[in-house]
Amino acid sequence: MRGGPRRSGLLLDLFACFLIPAYTLLFAGSRAWFSTNFSVIAVTGPDHYRGFLYWGVLAGGYFFLMLMKLASILRSRVAQTAAILLTLAACLSLCYALAIPYLPEQFPRYADLHVILAALACVLLMLALLVALLALYRRQPDRYVPLLRAWFIIVGICGVLFLIPQMVSSALEVFFTISAALLVRKAWLYRR
Repeated sequence: MRGGPRRSGLLLDLFACFLIPAYTLLFAGSRAWFSTNFSVIAVTGPDHYRGFLYWGVLAGGYFFLMLMKLASILRSRVAQTAAILLTLAACLSLCYALAIPYLPEQFPRYADLHVILAALACVLLMLALLVALLALYRRQPDRYVPLLRAWFIIVGICGVLFLIPQMVSSALEVFFTISAALLVRKAWLYRR
């Protein structure tokens, strides 16, 4: 089929380099990045909640498809299985976090569950990516060292962005979503 790999590369670039960053930045808004977060923005109105769901489906769908594709090229069955299970668990956590509105005044326990599931989705996603990167690193160490460094830098910056306001903030969510999407894109492009 003509243009197959090129077309899929263009779609990957469209999602990772444009749609996810643009929608993430638009949803975050232009102010209060350190004093609010996506969950709080989502419950300020029905349109915002719908926008939150769209963002979750866009980002979650991208990470699901790309991490499953990365897992499919791993030679180690253990690494492949771990990456798949971590990806599935991350996406399931994200789906439940999207389905449970963050309303701490009305439903404090559900709000706590929402926060735990949202954080767990990010941790599991990064672990799935780490498993894939480590498996690929074993195959070609020199090629994947920069991506492993980038993984650790992203985790470190996320830690700093969490410590500044001492909460999950829009700044953290924007940085994590965009940087993780770009790192997954780079890992897929490096496989060649």
